[in-house]
Amino acid sequence: MVPILVSAVSAAIFMAFLALGVSALRRHWNRRRETWNTFASRHDWGFSEKWGAVEVQGLFLGQQLSVLTESRGNGKHGREVTVLRLDLGMTLPPELTLSPEGLGDKFLKLFGGKDEEVGDEELDRALDVKRLSPESRAALRAPRVREHLLSLHARCARFSIEAGLLEAEWRGVPDTVDALEALVAPALRLAEALHEAAGKHRESTGQTSPGAR
Repeated sequence: MVPILVSAVSAAIFMAFLALGVSALRRHWNRRRETWNTFASRHDWGFSEKWGAVEVQGLFLGQQLSVLTESRGNGKHGREVTVLRLDLGMTLPPELTLSPEGLGDKFLKLFGGKDEEVGDEELDRALDVKRLSPESRAALRAPRVREHLLSLHARCARFSIEAGLLEAEWRGVPDTVDALEALVAPALRLAEALHEAAGKHRESTGQTSPGAR
């Protein structure tokens, strides 16, 4: 009788903890859904969710934007990340690739290795840039572009520009709308600066905006 009673009590305790865990998970998910839905509504963007992931999609400066959650790794090494992908349009030559300079690049430089340089000491120290052209070099050295590139570099360990697509990734998922706004702001400000620099370049060379007649 006693063993049966102990087993029943143990099962009841286990079920109670399980119910608490499920309830906490549901509250966490509902809070995330509300946060991302509010963020999307604030910018007139769309919100969707699927299999535990959320995504916001819309247009920013007339270009396709996606902010979403993704998983990296498995088991105890798994983690959630927040990812932004933004089409930069015709603001940079499509052949340009750009990412934070890695340890391998720094190591090679110690032994005389060289990579392509923008011509700005701080940018060259922070970034690994390939297939530079005079046009892309001028765009990256534009004051506001330079400022926001360095700002993104300081706040985001993983980002890249390749084939005209800006992609940035941060560990974790913000729990509030303000935190989500603050997270993606450096990437959006960089896109604004690139569009501004591209517009000034077109004006100075007498070119028209893409799609203009």
